[in-house]
Amino acid sequence: MSAPAKIDVTVAIATYDRPASLAETLRSCLAQTNTLGLRVEVLVVDNHPSESGRAVVESLAGDAIPIRYVTDLTRNMSTLRNRAFAEARGEMVAFIDDDEVAAADWLDQLVSALRDTGADIAAGPRLARFASGFAPAYDPHGASFARDLKLADRTLIPLTAPSGKPRYGLGTGNSLFHMGRCFPNGEPPMRESFGDAGGEDAELMVRLHRSGRRIVWAAKAFVTETVEPRRTSIAYRMIRTRRETQHYVAIFLDGARNPLRAWFVLMLKGAAQLLAGLLVTVGTAEFLSDRRIGGRLLIEHGLGKLTWRRPVGYISETKFEKR
Repeated sequence: MSAPAKIDVTVAIATYDRPASLAETLRSCLAQTNTLGLRVEVLVVDNHPSESGRAVVESLAGDAIPIRYVTDLTRNMSTLRNRAFAEARGEMVAFIDDDEVAAADWLDQLVSALRDTGADIAAGPRLARFASGFAPAYDPHGASFARDLKLADRTLIPLTAPSGKPRYGLGTGNSLFHMGRCFPNGEPPMRESFGDAGGEDAELMVRLHRSGRRIVWAAKAFVTETVEPRRTSIAYRMIRTRRETQHYVAIFLDGARNPLRAWFVLMLKGAAQLLAGLLVTVGTAEFLSDRRIGGRLLIEHGLGKLTWRRPVGYISETKFEKR
């Protein structure tokens, strides 16, 4: 009996009750040009008890690219993504979110960037497509919903400064990991302590970078995320900003050369941002505007630093539905 064919890349998709967008994501993954002749499998890890992704997978399953479907109902993103890493059979694992659509040459670009530079991880840009048809008034170009590091293609990403300060918030959406080089001992990649509060993927990227793994920017490996209206609400952007700032502080202090000094500077900066944000928001009546949010963002950055030990945790997006 012959051994199963070697898999070059596992495309991993964690999903939670988004059958329509999951179908779009899967179709884009199955339609890759694959000029490199990669042996690819797609892995869907469903986190919803209704198993709403199963019918989608079954409807799109074919012979060219196999799709595997597993369920994991643990409400912890670290556990869920660790399950995807563990289930993957590929030498490399690419992550794409279930609300993202990959460009036709997405995998070719990610894998080429990794192979040509000898890097251990590749990451690419994320464009934004607004379900409402337009970006919010406070960000008419939608820049804050996209990911573009403004680096040349195949440039190594300087993810942290010598002090340990993270330079970029880099998640796993639109990324590619060489499994043997990133996790040679088969250890669970993500820390479960970050899984409920969020930031687990940014923490992983920074930790791997600090341990010497090289991350390359694949500037031509595009995915496009569909941004639902609830995610553009000002209230949602504020709480997300506070949570992301809390992640930033936790990740910074975890690898800072002088944690006590870093903590002191961060707390001072947080207090200054909170005070400045209050002055701007009140002094310019910003709270009455749907176009100006700079003062309120300063407040949330300040609160995120000052309250980093009391994480926001899971954010229920249904609370921000526009009526």
